[in-house]
Amino acid sequence: MPYRYLHVSLLAIAAMLPGLGSAQSGTPNSLKSGASATGVAVTNTSGKTVYANLVLGQPPVTPPAGCSSLGTQIVSLTDARLAFTSSVAGKAVSFTPVTGVSDKGSYAMAAGETITYTPQTFACGSAQCSAAVTFNFFFTPSDDGFSNNNGCSNSVFPNATNLAEASINFGVNGSVGTSCANADDTDISAVNGVNAILKVATSGAGWPAATSTAQNGLLGSNANKPGVFGWAATNCSGSQANAGYPNPSAACAAPKKAPLAKGNPAGCKTPGGSSYAPIVAPDGTQYCDERSDAGTCNNQRDAYVTGGTIQITYVKQAY
Repeated sequence: MPYRYLHVSLLAIAAMLPGLGSAQSGTPNSLKSGASATGVAVTNTSGKTVYANLVLGQPPVTPPAGCSSLGTQIVSLTDARLAFTSSVAGKAVSFTPVTGVSDKGSYAMAAGETITYTPQTFACGSAQCSAAVTFNFFFTPSDDGFSNNNGCSNSVFPNATNLAEASINFGVNGSVGTSCANADDTDISAVNGVNAILKVATSGAGWPAATSTAQNGLLGSNANKPGVFGWAATNCSGSQANAGYPNPSAACAAPKKAPLAKGNPAGCKTPGGSSYAPIVAPDGTQYCDERSDAGTCNNQRDAYVTGGTIQITYVKQAY
């Protein structure tokens, strides 16, 4: 999942990247006999109320070549299939939409609360399918997650915000074609910045062990963390890691805690010792993007393998 831009325009790139595997052309991609769809649980372990802000990924306008149908995807908070239950007895889970849109909204989570998305199934031909969905969660201590949140440093979000992302059930959503999205995928994106410590854990068949647990740290410490895209490292690792970063720019300030380049002349190094050029902001400040040595920033499951529950945890505010 290489690119992480503004929260208001997050898209399901992970969902559009085919995993390894194949499906019979013309036959809807569906659940294997005896298999179940993948669910998601979100837990607040911080000891304080926090707002879970959700952005739903959107499908492309047209299917890619080799994919005659994108299948079914949940793209609106008003979709009845987007059903969460709470661990708090008697509490209904409802995300309050941002005025004028249906794909972004917030929900106040109590201390210790877990909300769980349990996917539904539907008939697709002679098999069963489940709607795909891409969750992009970020967390704020007050209900201002969508207030002036444009991926830049500002008075509301001095260090921007980071995301826990999960794309699920694209391999079983009734899509048709061998190049349709077909693999569950997770990551934590600190590309814009970091406001919270988040954790994403996956378990079960088909997940790579090396990236099955991801947890971001403070700015300056996210390079080489499995399953984490560091600040400004939109392509994770290598010479193109910071191509297309959202900040800093003339219109988008860097996080206040963004890592500064050191030395004279200033330079940057990966944790493994590889040197790379700093980012130079319009005001001349030089920064080191959080570039990894190896491309393990996202966690992609084997194609067409589903089931189990992805656990997203809000640990605490970072600063």
